[in-house]
Amino acid sequence: MSNFFNSGLRLKLVTLVVIGIVSAFTVFGIFQVQVQKQRIADEMRRSGQERVSMISEAVANLLVGYDYSNMESLAERIVQQQDVQHLIIRNRDDKVMVARNKPSLPDQTTLSFTAPVQFSGDVIGRVDLELSLARVETEINRIYFDVVLQQISFGLFLGLLIYFAASHVIVKPIARISEHMKQSLGSKFDTMPEQLPLTSHDEIGDLTRIFNNLNRKIFEVQQQLRDKIDLAGSALMKTNEQLQQRSMELELRSQDLEKALDLVEKLAVTDSLTDLRNRRYFDDNLAASFARAQRFNEPLSLILVDIDYFKNINDTYGHAAGDTILQALANIFKSRTRETDICARLGGDEFAFLLYRANREDGLAFAEGLLAKAHQLKFTFHEQPIEIGLSIGIACNWDDIHSIEAIYGAADEAMYEAKRRGRNQVVAYPFDIQPYSGLKSAKINPKA
Repeated sequence: MSNFFNSGLRLKLVTLVVIGIVSAFTVFGIFQVQVQKQRIADEMRRSGQERVSMISEAVANLLVGYDYSNMESLAERIVQQQDVQHLIIRNRDDKVMVARNKPSLPDQTTLSFTAPVQFSGDVIGRVDLELSLARVETEINRIYFDVVLQQISFGLFLGLLIYFAASHVIVKPIARISEHMKQSLGSKFDTMPEQLPLTSHDEIGDLTRIFNNLNRKIFEVQQQLRDKIDLAGSALMKTNEQLQQRSMELELRSQDLEKALDLVEKLAVTDSLTDLRNRRYFDDNLAASFARAQRFNEPLSLILVDIDYFKNINDTYGHAAGDTILQALANIFKSRTRETDICARLGGDEFAFLLYRANREDGLAFAEGLLAKAHQLKFTFHEQPIEIGLSIGIACNWDDIHSIEAIYGAADEAMYEAKRRGRNQVVAYPFDIQPYSGLKSAKINPKA
């Protein structure tokens, strides 16, 4: 210890600088790492709870409407996100509706979140979300690296302070240098700072020369930085204007493309005359709806509708009159159809309805309503009043029907039975088939 106090000024200053750097690096480094780790963990928990709440809101309508296709599609897109590891959607009975998993790595840390699915104030299910902490661990590693760099810079800055403070304690003339330093620190370096006079050639003299050179370098570097900042600011403003213009052009093109795609998709599944779904859309959805109804043991009703004597109307009053009748009926059909149901024009004057979660009695009530609405329509062509009649056939999967072909054939047979019984009425399968000698001819010419 006595050798330290008897050593030269340079050794004392170097020793103090080393102690200050090590102490500052250790204390502030540990503190900053802990703060950053806690911040990231809190942010991850908050973000995870918000995400699971948003998912529960998104699936509420899908869960109520038993829209499993869109529910599964939504779950698939969510699991494809980088940090999502596991997603489960349950109904009010805690039954799993949709579950998606992503393969996990060994020793992978995760966080679990859950949120109730509410609809009109009632809890109708639950969403379980599991997020991977791989991204958080990567972020923590990056923080460690940043903290090392920051603490090195901080340690060097602290070392300079200790260096000047120790010089002031050891050598009295350092007070004059310290005062000049304070004046320099308060200056904006708009002009070249005043140089300290060199009065000795020892450590203090070296410190004076270093300080003078440092002031000059700071002034020169600051001037260079100002010039570079001005130049970079001008270039950045120009680049920003170009980017904004390009972004607006891309946004306009993207909107035009989305509109075109929506139109193409609508035309592919929509009947151009009535704006109802077409035969292609109906056939594609019939198989999926029937399979879903069978899977969950839910009723599904298929209704086929045919306009009575429509061919005579076309032949007598022209196709324009027939188109007017089709459009008027289509408006009625659309107003009577729920969002979960499907109404389609199969071709000509034949329409079809697919009523999900509707049994035979529900189908009969729905069809009777259609018939009543059709009777209210009044048309006049060539000064001749025309009333519209409908032959409607109904089939439900609960009536011992186990295939798509069977339910379609049953509804079709019910519709022809309505024609055989005098048209303008509703017939539901199964029905008592009376002997009818003209059955085949009636099927061949149903619209005569």
